[in-house]
Amino acid sequence: MNQIQTYNGNDRPFQCMYCLQVYRNNSLPEENQILIKQLWNESIIRYGIKRTQDLITKECTHEDLSFDIDCRRRHLINLISLYKRFCDRTQCLLKTEYIVNQLTDIIRYIKENPKNNLDECKTFYRRLISLTNNDNEIGLLYIGLCENLQLEISEAEYCSMFPKTNGKINEWLHQQGSANEFQPKLLDLFQIIEQDLINQWSNPYLIVSTKIGVIGYTSTGKSSLINRLLGVKSLTEDDAAPVSINKGTYFPLQFERKQPLIYPDDQKKKTVVTFVDIQGVDKQESSVDNETKEDGYLDEIRKADCDIYILVYDEKLREVQQNWIVYIEEILKRKCVLVRSKTDIDYLTKFQELSGTSFAGCEQKQRSEFESTIIEQLRLDNSIESRAVYLVACDYSPNSDDAVLLLKEQSFDYSKLLTELSRLAFDACSYRIHALANRIIARAINTSFRRGYVLNILKYKVAAGFASIIPFGDQLPRYLSRDNIRDAFGIDDTLLQYLTQFHLIIYNYKLQTSVFDGCVEIRESQNNSKLDAKWVGRVAGTALVVSSGFADDIVRVAAPAATVLSGAARVAFTVATLGIGLVISAGVSAWSAVDSGKHIFSYINRICDDTIMVTDSLIASIIEREREKIFNNNHPTALTTDSVKNK
Repeated sequence: MNQIQTYNGNDRPFQCMYCLQVYRNNSLPEENQILIKQLWNESIIRYGIKRTQDLITKECTHEDLSFDIDCRRRHLINLISLYKRFCDRTQCLLKTEYIVNQLTDIIRYIKENPKNNLDECKTFYRRLISLTNNDNEIGLLYIGLCENLQLEISEAEYCSMFPKTNGKINEWLHQQGSANEFQPKLLDLFQIIEQDLINQWSNPYLIVSTKIGVIGYTSTGKSSLINRLLGVKSLTEDDAAPVSINKGTYFPLQFERKQPLIYPDDQKKKTVVTFVDIQGVDKQESSVDNETKEDGYLDEIRKADCDIYILVYDEKLREVQQNWIVYIEEILKRKCVLVRSKTDIDYLTKFQELSGTSFAGCEQKQRSEFESTIIEQLRLDNSIESRAVYLVACDYSPNSDDAVLLLKEQSFDYSKLLTELSRLAFDACSYRIHALANRIIARAINTSFRRGYVLNILKYKVAAGFASIIPFGDQLPRYLSRDNIRDAFGIDDTLLQYLTQFHLIIYNYKLQTSVFDGCVEIRESQNNSKLDAKWVGRVAGTALVVSSGFADDIVRVAAPAATVLSGAARVAFTVATLGIGLVISAGVSAWSAVDSGKHIFSYINRICDDTIMVTDSLIASIIEREREKIFNNNHPTALTTDSVKNK
């Protein structure tokens, strides 16, 4: 584990910031074996390792083993492709490329020698994806590679989109602890993210890719639809999504469309899109322990972090699927497009009923006579109140002559679906940029500002201990520390003037401090803000507001006497003046010191929370401004601050 630790000398203890336990220097935290086992069991299920274990340790066919190997190979190829888009070559990538080449050789060997004993291939397959010979640990290396690559891709994706901001964060992190003065300043952060956002709109079409996730039950045609949308000609292509009657996707696979989607009302407006093949859930398993399964799949949908979702289904919608729609649209605040797959099967069945003969056995004129009637019936059968349902048939391997002929003549709603996705993708791209910008801002705040490096907390804790000799005297150091915190963050007139020009609005959030008063408008909205729950997340563990009206009144009365001095001298002068002649217990002083320290950290946290919410509105305003520059404010769906907050 990469440890973030507080260094205190060669042989002094440090505190691990993950588990908050104290360890001696050069020692490692103890492994939690129960947690490790739980994570491993979850990974076995998620990555379908149980099936692979059975194939390797038990009898199986050449086809089953070859398909399993090919799925693993394609998953790694997909991650390699994504990794190369955002990251430099590393040892992890080289190891993955080696395994892919070896898996390719195994598949080729099986195809060329189908009658040979599979034991040799199984042994080689096991060694490639495992770290030990233990049957219970088959696939451990494969899972580790997938997890590491996904983590690095996720980190690198938004860092590459905001290079200036990411560079400044790294600069501040290196300066912390080595400089006498607190270096990070909020104005610098705001201006740098503004520059990165401006650069996002300086290209012929946006470089940020809109993510369109495809969800549904296993074997409903999700991967086939993705391949059609990608323009894949053959399923044998390495960049094709794996298609199988069994589960063939074990984690979200991302496929970038080679051609951008074109906005239907303006050919100049193009959007780069990435289709995400989200693993399906088995229909039979979903009926057992339904609540647990549903929660797990909702978590998969959330973690895929897509801007648009396509729900693919091949029969009447179940209640569980309707819950997915509600979760996507009401909780995640994303658009969910409904697609009824395998329409060709229903079409041919109805044609047989109406004509009394097979589709291929009729002339073109007779087939055309029934077309409108059948399509109308299909729409009626699959209609959902107040929702559009797109009928598609994306079968790459038609199972009859009737199906082959039908798919040549009929594309159903495929063109309409592509048009709708083009429209949605263009608008969603702005929200994608907003989401990524919010993430890197949250990182900057949490790593560079929300720390104890801001000022010397100890001197205020000691002063509070001495000041507690008078009633509410320990409030003075707290009050004085706030000025230093604002000064350290660079919260001054220059910063407030910069923010005022954007006319910022924050919805459904009450500022916890007064530092941004006058430059931000607070509004309440009936709609829940998309940004509150999803991108900003309300900041993990929002600080509790610590306040006391009576104590603040005392501070306001006593403060002027201390403002003529500054820093520690000001604290010492105030405490000495107010505390002469009074005797208190050491216990009360210690309690006051600790409590004041908590209060100061609480104030820092509250400023950071407010800053993230203010920056969220700032990002929306900058995006609106840049879109208007490009499209001259003539685009009917142009982004506005209000629309971002309420969408």
